[in-house]
Formats: sequence, structure tokens, C-alpha cells
Amino acid sequence: MTQKIKSLAIRAFVSGWLAVVLPRVAWAHGGRALDGSAVWAAWNPTLEVSGPLVLLGAIYLRGAVRRSGVRRTASIARHIVFATGLLAIFLSLQSPIDPMGERLFVAHQVQHLFLRMLGPMLIMLSRPAAIMAAGLPRIIRTGILSPLASSGLVGRTYRRLRQPWIATVLFVLSLYVWQVPSIHNAAIVNDVIHWAMHLTMLAAGLLFFAVIFTERDRPDEPSHFLRIIILFMTIISNILLGALTTFKTTVLYTAYDIEGRLYGIAPLADETGGGIVLWVPASMMGIVALLIVVYDWNRIEEKRIGRGLDRSGALLQTSDGTFRTRSGPDANVRNQRTGLLLALIVPTIIALIIGVASTVVVMV
Repeated sequence: MTQKIKSLAIRAFVSGWLAVVLPRVAWAHGGRALDGSAVWAAWNPTLEVSGPLVLLGAIYLRGAVRRSGVRRTASIARHIVFATGLLAIFLSLQSPIDPMGERLFVAHQVQHLFLRMLGPMLIMLSRPAAIMAAGLPRIIRTGILSPLASSGLVGRTYRRLRQPWIATVLFVLSLYVWQVPSIHNAAIVNDVIHWAMHLTMLAAGLLFFAVIFTERDRPDEPSHFLRIIILFMTIISNILLGALTTFKTTVLYTAYDIEGRLYGIAPLADETGGGIVLWVPASMMGIVALLIVVYDWNRIEEKRIGRGLDRSGALLQTSDGTFRTRSGPDANVRNQRTGLLLALIVPTIIALIIGVASTVVVMV
């Protein structure tokens, strides 16, 4: 057994280095035996992927049932959003998208879109923390999760990673690092590196959207304005990388040619299509997230004004020293500000798309 483990470890190490240096001669995997007619039937549920997803769904369902009698129960829409997020992750890793992603660059970018953005975005938008906690057995909550949360090292590490700028940098790096041609080619031909790619993308996506859609409205949480800023940054990063990939004139991801690209698609056309996926759908998801944050900002501000509170939770005072207890002219001012912000978002994004595309065209 020990000799077998050593042999597998040596093979993984050698194949990884070969993938970086000579991607055309390294071992291929996964979709190598498929052709265009069979790939759509290549559903391959596995215990290591489908098992955790089913378990998470069961925990969520148990928690939703247990919390069904509370005063502020989750809406049906939130349950649907959570389930759709799990489904997006399942489709990215267990459906024909996965083997297609090993033979087509454009399919691989669709897979990453589901895994890094759509799935995490929907799961965190459903704000499932309370329901998931209610769905866990008491022994796990009190015997495992509580000690981990109270642990100095674990708590500090999580809080550090959850800082807005750190989460944003990790989210952007989870895209850019894996798009480096040598690293990307290595992931295509080596299972260990491929799984590392998927795990880091999923983890970075969940962490990032946990910051964007935090359900806690406290002064120590990132402001809605800051969330809008970092979403703008991620949208720009998608536009830039997508435009560079779309308009490049050389084939960079040669690992897809080891077994041949599906349907006889030309390599450059395949990579151009992948660049468009990086550019347009990914940016549109960022815009949708941004609009949700703006809407949530307005909703929370209305609630605060109605209670006569500022963001710190203190009572608002008027010029004569009395306390405001309900919404007034300030509500109209905030509504006008929100409307103006929404009106500026779309033309700004369009200008960014045109500007970045023009710059990339000139560069290449």
C-alpha cells in the first residue's frame, strides 16, 4: 500500500511539472474518451461532490422546517435561491459541463462561471446561516462549531479573510491565477491541480459573496458604499481579462489540443468564445449583485430612518435637540440619491466595457 501511494504521489508530481513545461505530452484525464455525440450524456455524479451537496441540502431543509414556526421565517424565494445555488455547483462539477470543460476552453469558462460566481452568489444571497445552524444536530453546534468559532486562531483567521479588501483580492486572484496559461494547462492535465483550481474558486466565491450579502447590519460590517466599490473593481477585472482573452491573436491554452477540441472547433475561436464568457456574463452577474446591494442599501436606510436611528444605532437629533422617530424629508432625499446611483451604474459599466475593449484592441 505504501509503495502504491508513493507511486501515485510521484506520478502526480511529475505530471504536474510536465504540464507546466510540456503541456502537450502530459497525461490527459476526464473527457479524453468522449466525442461530441456522447458528451451530453456524460453525467457522472460522484460521492465526493454530490454527497456534500446533498448533505448541505438536507441540513438546510431540516433547519427550514425547524424554523418554520419562528416569527421571522425565511421566504419561499430564499429557499429557492439557496437550492438554485446548490444546483449551479452540482451542474458545474457533475454534469456534462465538467468533461466538456476538459476539451473546450469556452465550456471550462462556463463551468468556472457557475462554480465561482453563480453558485456562491445565490447561496450567499439566500443568507442561509441561521437556517443551516438550526439544521445541524446540537452536538455538532455545541461540540464542534462553537469551540472552533471561539478559538483564537480560527476566529482571527476567518475575520481576517472576511475583511472586504482581502476577500476581494482572493476572489480576483482565484480567476487571474488560474488563467495563467502554464497553470491553466497544468490543471487540465492533472487531477490534483484541477481539483485545487475548483476548490479555491468555490471557496473564494463563497467568501467574497458572504461579504457582499452579509445579513448583519452593524457598524463593523462593510458599508453598502464599500460593497459597491469592490463590486465595481471585480467587474472591471472581469472586463479586462475577458477583453484580453477575446482579442488575443495566439493560442495560449494548448492542453485542450492534447486529445483535440470537441466538435472540431478551431483553438483560437474556442479561446475567443471563452474570453467572451469571462467578459460579458461574468460582468453582468457583477452588475446584478451591485443592483441588489443598492436596493438593500435603500431598504436598510428606510428602516433606520423609520426608527429614527443613524448607522451606529444612535437616535437622530434635529436642530432643536429633539429626536426624530419617523421618516420625513430625509427619506425622499435618500430615495433620490438611490435613484441617481442606479441611473449612473449602467452607463458607467457600458463606458467601462467600451473603454477597456478599446484599450485592449490598441494594445494587441
